[in-house]
Amino acid sequence: MKFDREQIEKEALEKHAKRSKDYKKNPFMFEINRRKEIEAFIQSVPPERQEPLRKLQETWDNAMKGAGSKHNRLVIAEGMLMDHFINKFKPIICGE
Repeated sequence: MKFDREQIEKEALEKHAKRSKDYKKNPFMFEINRRKEIEAFIQSVPPERQEPLRKLQETWDNAMKGAGSKHNRLVIAEGMLMDHFINKFKPIICGE
Protein backbone atom coordinates (compact mmCIF):
# COMPACT_ATOMS: atom_id res chain seq x y z
CA MET A 1 0.00 0.00 0.00
CA LYS A 2 1.49 3.33 -1.07
CA PHE A 3 0.73 6.55 0.79
CA ASP A 4 0.69 9.95 -0.84
CA ARG A 5 2.38 11.97 1.88
CA GLU A 6 1.53 15.32 0.30
CA GLN A 7 -2.15 14.43 -0.03
CA ILE A 8 -2.32 13.16 3.54
CA GLU A 9 -0.67 16.35 4.81
CA LYS A 10 -2.99 18.53 2.72
CA GLU A 11 -6.09 16.76 4.05
CA ALA A 12 -4.80 16.97 7.64
CA LEU A 13 -4.16 20.70 7.33
CA GLU A 14 -7.60 21.27 5.83
CA LYS A 15 -9.22 19.26 8.62
CA HIS A 16 -7.24 21.19 11.23
CA ALA A 17 -8.22 24.55 9.71
CA LYS A 18 -11.91 23.53 9.73
CA ARG A 19 -11.76 22.32 13.32
CA SER A 20 -9.96 25.48 14.42
CA LYS A 21 -12.63 27.60 12.74
CA ASP A 22 -15.42 25.50 14.30
CA TYR A 23 -13.84 25.86 17.76
CA LYS A 24 -13.56 29.64 17.44
CA LYS A 25 -17.13 29.87 16.19
CA ASN A 26 -18.73 27.66 18.86
CA PRO A 27 -16.53 25.82 21.41
CA PHE A 28 -19.52 23.96 22.88
CA MET A 29 -20.54 22.42 19.54
CA PHE A 30 -16.90 21.74 18.73
CA GLU A 31 -16.61 19.66 21.91
CA ILE A 32 -19.80 17.73 21.13
CA ASN A 33 -18.52 16.93 17.64
CA ARG A 34 -15.07 16.02 18.97
CA ARG A 35 -16.59 13.52 21.36
CA LYS A 36 -18.75 12.04 18.58
CA GLU A 37 -15.70 11.59 16.34
CA ILE A 38 -13.76 9.91 19.13
CA GLU A 39 -16.65 7.56 19.89
CA ALA A 40 -17.03 6.72 16.18
CA PHE A 41 -13.35 5.82 16.06
CA ILE A 42 -13.60 3.68 19.21
CA GLN A 43 -16.63 1.89 17.76
CA SER A 44 -14.59 1.11 14.63
CA VAL A 45 -12.03 -1.03 16.46
CA PRO A 46 -12.53 -4.62 17.66
CA PRO A 47 -14.72 -4.83 20.81
CA GLU A 48 -11.89 -6.08 23.03
CA ARG A 49 -9.90 -2.88 22.33
CA GLN A 50 -12.75 -0.42 22.92
CA GLU A 51 -12.69 -0.23 26.71
CA PRO A 52 -8.92 0.44 26.95
CA LEU A 53 -9.34 3.22 24.39
CA ARG A 54 -12.20 4.75 26.37
CA LYS A 55 -10.08 4.68 29.52
CA LEU A 56 -7.16 6.28 27.68
CA GLN A 57 -9.44 9.02 26.33
CA GLU A 58 -10.90 9.62 29.79
CA THR A 59 -7.36 9.94 31.23
CA TRP A 60 -6.46 12.41 28.47
CA ASP A 61 -9.64 14.48 28.92
CA ASN A 62 -9.22 14.64 32.70
CA ALA A 63 -5.60 15.73 32.39
CA MET A 64 -6.49 18.46 29.89
CA LYS A 65 -9.38 19.74 32.06
CA GLY A 66 -7.04 20.53 34.91
CA ALA A 67 -4.28 22.07 32.79
CA GLY A 68 -5.29 25.70 33.27
CA SER A 69 -3.45 27.18 30.27
CA LYS A 70 -2.39 26.36 26.71
CA HIS A 71 1.22 26.02 27.82
CA ASN A 72 0.31 23.64 30.62
CA ARG A 73 -1.78 21.58 28.18
CA LEU A 74 1.25 21.22 25.92
CA VAL A 75 3.50 20.21 28.82
CA ILE A 76 0.94 17.66 30.08
CA ALA A 77 0.40 16.26 26.57
CA GLU A 78 4.15 15.90 26.04
CA GLY A 79 4.52 14.13 29.38
CA MET A 80 1.68 11.73 28.65
CA LEU A 81 3.06 10.92 25.20
CA MET A 82 6.57 10.33 26.55
CA ASP A 83 5.20 8.16 29.34
CA HIS A 84 3.30 6.07 26.79
CA PHE A 85 6.38 5.76 24.60
CA ILE A 86 8.72 4.78 27.44
CA ASN A 87 6.35 2.48 29.34
CA LYS A 88 4.22 0.92 26.59
CA PHE A 89 5.62 1.34 23.07
CA LYS A 90 9.38 1.00 23.67
CA PRO A 91 9.14 -2.24 25.70
CA ILE A 92 7.14 -3.85 22.90
CA ILE A 93 9.60 -2.75 20.23
CA CYS A 94 12.73 -3.58 22.26
CA GLY A 95 11.36 -6.81 23.71
CA GLU A 96 11.77 -5.59 27.27
